[in-house]
Amino acid sequence: MIESINTTEPLFEPTTLNIEYIFQKFYIFIEWLFGFVTNPNLWSTLGTISILSSIIFLVIIIFSLVRIREIQLEEKREMDHEINEALKKEQEKNRDENPRWHYVLTLTESPNDSDWRVAIMEADSMLEELLREKGISGDTLAELLEGARSNGYLHIQDAWDAHLVRNQIAHQGINFPLSQIEARRIMKLYQNFFEELGVI
Repeated sequence: MIESINTTEPLFEPTTLNIEYIFQKFYIFIEWLFGFVTNPNLWSTLGTISILSSIIFLVIIIFSLVRIREIQLEEKREMDHEINEALKKEQEKNRDENPRWHYVLTLTESPNDSDWRVAIMEADSMLEELLREKGISGDTLAELLEGARSNGYLHIQDAWDAHLVRNQIAHQGINFPLSQIEARRIMKLYQNFFEELGVI
């Protein structure tokens, strides 16, 4: 005979799962969290920490900016020093290679207009000596320049133009109008030809 199953009794009893206990713990946690968040002392502490942190970060930023500026200034000073040293070496090199030409350039930078005329006369004298050293024949500088023209120098016309100004100075003396700018231009003409000759 088959026994009937009693459907009024539960298959198992939830003895290990207490829902009320879980909700109670959850409620206690929410209550604690709400009390923690709404605690005025908490926000006062956080505000103090935020202010202190902001001050610390601001000091770090200012220090970094000042340090970066100091590094930039130091690098600029070093670069300026290196540039000045390079210029000094270049000037010394030019002076050592051709002290006579350095003397001519010094006269050109003089505040006295008489020195500018002397500089052009001296440069023209250098031109004549150099052409003779190159083996070019001629009794006068004009003949030497004509002889040099046939050698294919690229800046022979510069030498000619500078020599013509020298002749005007020789004939007119102090009556020949000469500015320092013009004297420098004449020096540049001589320089172009001297550099082509490889003497400066």
